[in-house]
Amino acid sequence: MIFDTRPSTWTELQDFVEQMFDECGFETESPHTVELVRGQKEVDVYAKDIESEYQPIVFVECKYWNSPIPQDTIHSFRTVMADGGANLGFIVSKIGFQKGAFEAVEKTNIRLVTFEELEQVYYRRWLKNIPKRYMEIADKLFPYWDPAVGKLPADGGKISWDTERLLYQAYKPLCSIGPWDLQDNNYMKRKLPMTIPIVNDGLEQTGTKIINTYREYFEECEATKERALMHFKKLYREE
Repeated sequence: MIFDTRPSTWTELQDFVEQMFDECGFETESPHTVELVRGQKEVDVYAKDIESEYQPIVFVECKYWNSPIPQDTIHSFRTVMADGGANLGFIVSKIGFQKGAFEAVEKTNIRLVTFEELEQVYYRRWLKNIPKRYMEIADKLFPYWDPAVGKLPADGGKISWDTERLLYQAYKPLCSIGPWDLQDNNYMKRKLPMTIPIVNDGLEQTGTKIINTYREYFEECEATKERALMHFKKLYREE
């Protein structure tokens, strides 16, 4: 799954959905006002696929209801979809949908899903897109840890191989990101859980950390992207 926790309120559901589309590379807005033939209507999440040639638009309605969604809701959403020019629509339900709701979406561009089902639809897109956020820092780190590059310290001296390997292991989530993450089978590249060392500013190990999920993996990249480069520069005496 994309998220390790489940939304517990309507606002959390809406926020999770917008975050998912944002991390998948969409342009997002939540809520979004749609101009209808007669007035205006807000949709919970607007997402535009700016990475696609035709930039299709997705509308999402989040229904954190304790009862199945009736077909009247679908009829109303169909009007919003048509007037707003959306190419695809999702209604996300906490509980599910009444039988009439599924009949109402036949031969339409609306899909009725739970939050977990929506995650499944975009899981591989997410797993392929989010590493792009860290490709630049990964490229900067590459010369420090790859022996084939032959990078030397700023003063021309030697560095501790053990410390260099320690830093590589500590920042392996970032160091492991590369062009292969843009391939369709990237979801098979990493083996989790992953145990990494924790390193202080003295470049000494102070403990370990276990990464269990892809969400934790990319959160670790976000948390360490500045510290990783700082520590490698320190090792190579560039600061």
